[in-house]
Amino acid sequence: MNITKILLSIIIGVVICSNTTPTNATTMCITDDNTSIILDPNIDGTGYTNNEATKTWTTTFSYGTVSGIATCNSTSGTYAKAYPQYNFDNNYASSTGKHCWCRMTSPVRSAWVYRTANSSTVECASYCAGSCGNSVRTNSDFRGGVFGSAGM
Repeated sequence: MNITKILLSIIIGVVICSNTTPTNATTMCITDDNTSIILDPNIDGTGYTNNEATKTWTTTFSYGTVSGIATCNSTSGTYAKAYPQYNFDNNYASSTGKHCWCRMTSPVRSAWVYRTANSSTVECASYCAGSCGNSVRTNSDFRGGVFGSAGM
């Protein structure tokens, strides 16, 4: 990438992000070489997709797309709370417990955020990624945990 493109992307990011009035403490502006996106937990998503086999999810918003991964393990937590101290196994195809955890991977990585306890390991494996994508789409508290832990 040449210096002109880098400088232009920085200027665009600064203009977009500096003209944004945060609605709460977890609203943040993410910029990279190509885009600027404002992660606002107060704005519901417009849709989501998921793939339980790979434990991935994607949530669309009017301002862009957020993607992530899910995992099932034996560690419990508090709904919508981010746990930056955890670094769960990223073997998406394995399910080692009934507790569903979600992590944003794009546009920036978040901490693992606790979603829910399922009745079994099999149920968690079947529904975790979809639960993550849908919770990011519809629940401002859950988005706050995910977006608020961006970069951790």
